[in-house]
Amino acid sequence: MLRIAISAAIVAALSGLALAPARATAQDLTLDQATQMLRSSDHDEVQTAIQSIGLLGSPRGVEPLAARIRDGLAPDLLESAIDTLTVLGRAEAGPVLFELVTHRRPEVRLRAVQAIAATRPRGADRALVSALSDSSAEVRSAAATALGDLGAVSAVESLFLALDRGVPEAGPALGKVVRAEHVGRVLEYLGRLPFSQMQGVLEEMLRRRDLPSRSRLDVVARLGELATPEVRTFLSEWASAQPANDPVRRSAEDVVARIAQ
Repeated sequence: MLRIAISAAIVAALSGLALAPARATAQDLTLDQATQMLRSSDHDEVQTAIQSIGLLGSPRGVEPLAARIRDGLAPDLLESAIDTLTVLGRAEAGPVLFELVTHRRPEVRLRAVQAIAATRPRGADRALVSALSDSSAEVRSAAATALGDLGAVSAVESLFLALDRGVPEAGPALGKVVRAEHVGRVLEYLGRLPFSQMQGVLEEMLRRRDLPSRSRLDVVARLGELATPEVRTFLSEWASAQPANDPVRRSAEDVVARIAQ
């Protein structure tokens, strides 16, 4: 009798499972359904909704995601939501990302900075400049890199300050955004900072065709004054990748030849 009762209970349980509705997957949802599911209190349903919005790729997904972020999310869901905004790449995500740059968790602030770099919203430079003073070294580094990638000329002074404060990524970022009038100021760091730390900014300045040739020749000339083995290797490798008729290349080759003597 006991065996029969147990068997009956198992059959009943399996029957109940068979009758239960299958949980929707991210691929199954329309944007309206995903938006509705975002409001759920069930962790897995919210995760499915976030994934669905990312898969759909519609710019209309930004607003409901931002609203759900502001309503509050578990840590893993918040990170997933930010990653989805990054994938969507829409500037409309800017306001909520700017808010997240001041979040209490450094992991969230880092993701927000990276998302700002990807979505390029208006006001990105101001938010990223504020992140240069973040308590997390990772966030400061990401903010400097993002400012360089965005070509934020308005952030030049802030990047110089960040370089002075020991944010190494500020160097390459400066190389991407400085104008001709800033080149001399950058070159003043040669000898003050290790050459390995200066290589990034020098490479960026030398590769830029929007900088006047005169400014790039000044970079080569200053390196010639240092005349170290590191400079020789750096200029030799850089020159070998430039067009043969580039006057800056010829100047670099002359410096390399002098150092070798």
